[in-house]
Amino acid sequence: MEHPDATPIRVMLAEDDPLAQHAVAAYLGRAPDLELVGTAADGPAALDLAGSCSPDVAVVDVNLPLLDGIQVTAALTSRPRPVRVVCFTALGDDRVLYRALQAGASGFLLKSDAPGLILHGIRSAFSGDSLVSPKLVASLLAAHRARSAPPPGLTQGDKDLLRLIGAGRSNAEIADELCLATSTVKTYVSRLLGRLERPNRAALAALAHEWGLVEPASTKVVPLR
Repeated sequence: MEHPDATPIRVMLAEDDPLAQHAVAAYLGRAPDLELVGTAADGPAALDLAGSCSPDVAVVDVNLPLLDGIQVTAALTSRPRPVRVVCFTALGDDRVLYRALQAGASGFLLKSDAPGLILHGIRSAFSGDSLVSPKLVASLLAAHRARSAPPPGLTQGDKDLLRLIGAGRSNAEIADELCLATSTVKTYVSRLLGRLERPNRAALAALAHEWGLVEPASTKVVPLR
């Protein structure tokens, strides 16, 4: 869903590859609800830029020089006015994904993902939702399903909620599917975050995939607008 307000979502990019910078700038240029407010080519420059341009969302390469993207993510999400972060990488694995989520990232995408998915990840982060690349989810699911299971105290309702979060559904979409009010879904998500001791929705989504609650084919992919 595009940002409905007149003011575009302010996006900054921390990426040291000029080709990737150009590609993301081109994607954003096609989305009237998103505005690229600045780019940085290393970690310290990214922190300085965030302080000067006040972005809503930062797209951060995990392999930035001088200060890596995980450290940048932790610094941005722990500020008095936190910046929501979508981590961005050419090659992801489960260790990098979980480090990013623990640092507070709201999403984790691959540079090979479709432009529409990258834009959707930015919009999702801004709205408080989360998105993990389906390409990465498929490999993680195979790696983790055999060795991890949900805790015994998890109800079927909890599993259904986690399944939908893991599939990339927004609170409104979950409310429609489960015949609940959106405010009720928000309350249930908050309770799950506390009970499972996870920092954000992205971490819940990762758990849903680790526990085998989501099939790769059910993960939502949004075309470029």
